[in-house]
Amino acid sequence: MRLNQAFAAQAKADMEAYYALCGTSLPINHRLHYLQMWFEKLCKAYLWLPDSAMADFRYKHNVVSTILPRLILEKWRRIGMVARPDVSEIRRVCREVDLLHPQVDDEQRRPENVEYPWLDRDGNALVPSEWSFPVARTLHTNPGRLVLKAASTLSLNPELLIGRPER
Repeated sequence: MRLNQAFAAQAKADMEAYYALCGTSLPINHRLHYLQMWFEKLCKAYLWLPDSAMADFRYKHNVVSTILPRLILEKWRRIGMVARPDVSEIRRVCREVDLLHPQVDDEQRRPENVEYPWLDRDGNALVPSEWSFPVARTLHTNPGRLVLKAASTLSLNPELLIGRPER
């Protein structure tokens, strides 16, 4: 198995964990953590293609808002969609997903993340499991549902993303 295929396989597993957690009463940060990991690995599957023109992104965490909108547009192009979706709204959703990662903090303006406690401006520690992440509401909007549907389709059909697996 090639690395791009391994990333695609793990993205699918993270997607399944995300959807399983959606049906629980666990704090929102747990499901959003899997959402962030799912989207990042989905993008890495594309970035690890042998002929990727964006190989410099392979080792970065901040890739969802750059790569996933491109993948979505390419998917629509391949299936012959005439009307293009609003890419700016898709990028906005994807940027919020990027910001869930603790190392992507928008130059310390957005320290909230789904994994670790952080300090607010007054030095008070805040806890991810007690935080209300704006992206959780965004996922229920048309652009959010569109991103989830496209990412799910790409995860369930990795050949759309990385080509046919070698036999």
